[in-house]
Amino acid sequence: MIEFSQQELAALEQWLSKPIFNGKALNAIQLQGFLSAVLSAPDAIPAGRWMPDALGGEPAFESEQQAQEFMALLMRFYKSVDSALEEGQAPQLILKPQAIADQAPDYPAWCDGYILGWGLSTEEWLQPGNEVLKKLTFPILLLSGAFKEDAERNNGKFMPEDEYEKLQQDCMDVLPGAVSGIYNFWQARRKGTTVKRDTPKVGRNEPCPCGSGKKFKQCCGAERTLH
Repeated sequence: MIEFSQQELAALEQWLSKPIFNGKALNAIQLQGFLSAVLSAPDAIPAGRWMPDALGGEPAFESEQQAQEFMALLMRFYKSVDSALEEGQAPQLILKPQAIADQAPDYPAWCDGYILGWGLSTEEWLQPGNEVLKKLTFPILLLSGAFKEDAERNNGKFMPEDEYEKLQQDCMDVLPGAVSGIYNFWQARRKGTTVKRDTPKVGRNEPCPCGSGKKFKQCCGAERTLH
C-alpha cells in the first residue's frame, strides 16, 4: 500500500490553501472523501473530469514547475487512496476538528466530499431495490447532515437529539467499513463488463487534461490507472 506521510499531508494542505486556487479547492478532509468516491464509482472517472471539481476550476499556477510540483503531490495522494481501497483496507480517514471551539471530528466535511465525488458518476447508485448499496451509503448521508437538514427544511424534526447523537456515533464507527464495502460492491459489478467512456479519449501526444502543461504520455498517461 502506498503510504502518504503526515509531512506530505501537511504540504498538501498548504498547497490547497494557496491563493492560486481562489479559495475554491477542497480541503484535505473533503478531498479524501471525494477521491474515495471517485475511485469507488462503477464507471471510470478520469482525472480530466474530477480535477476541476476537486480544485475549484483551473488553478492559476505561477509557473510550469509549480504546476508539476503540486500535481505530483496530488497524484501521490490519489494513489494512496486508490491503493488502500484496492487492497481491501478500510481507509484511515483524515478527520480534524470542525473548529477551534468545537473539537468534534469533521465528519460532515469528509462525507460532503464523498457525496460530491459520488455525483460525478454517470451511474445511478441508489436505484430502486438496491438495498445493499443503500445500507452502505446510509452512514455517509447521515453524517453529512443531509437527512436532518431535509427534515428541518420540511418543517419537521428528524429524531430526538439523544437518539440522533447515538445514531451519529454508530455511523462514525462503521463509516470506514462502509466506504470499503461500497468500493467492493462496485468492483464486483464491474468485473467482466466493459465500461463505456463518456468523454473523448486523450491522445498520448495531446496536452494532459490535468493542466500540467506536459504531454499526456509524459504525465498522467504514464500511470495507466488514472485514465
